[in-house]
Amino acid sequence: MPKFPSVEWFEAVGRRVADERERFKHLGYVDANVGVKVDNGGATKGYLLEFAGYGVRRVREVADPAQLADFTIEGRLDDWKSMIENIRDHGEPDLGHTLNRLTMAGTPMQVVAKDQLQVDLFYRFNQSIQAFFNEAAGVTTEFSAG
Repeated sequence: MPKFPSVEWFEAVGRRVADERERFKHLGYVDANVGVKVDNGGATKGYLLEFAGYGVRRVREVADPAQLADFTIEGRLDDWKSMIENIRDHGEPDLGHTLNRLTMAGTPMQVVAKDQLQVDLFYRFNQSIQAFFNEAAGVTTEFSAG
């Protein structure tokens, strides 16, 4: 059972996306390097998800995803856990647990980028990125201790 956050967890979700290629083609291609930053009580882990076409080409752990990513989604482990568990429980997130909602101003997560054009990539590809995370419903997940 993969542990969140880890390269193995993101790769497990990516394999589910690859198995659902036709459904993801309907959403459109994604050409973006997406950073994910998880704060686990001060111990931060960073990941780079290299989206290409209709899936994830490569996942790797990186010290600072903001240096390599078009944009980075940042949040505390508890907030990521809440979203992933909500997806698992419902097959997709309820309205309060979507990436779009969780990254709004004054909410627990944020989208960080070098400039507004790169932030706009998050919104351009939001539906596909959310669909990627929705595949976590089929990945038995263990969470790092927080």
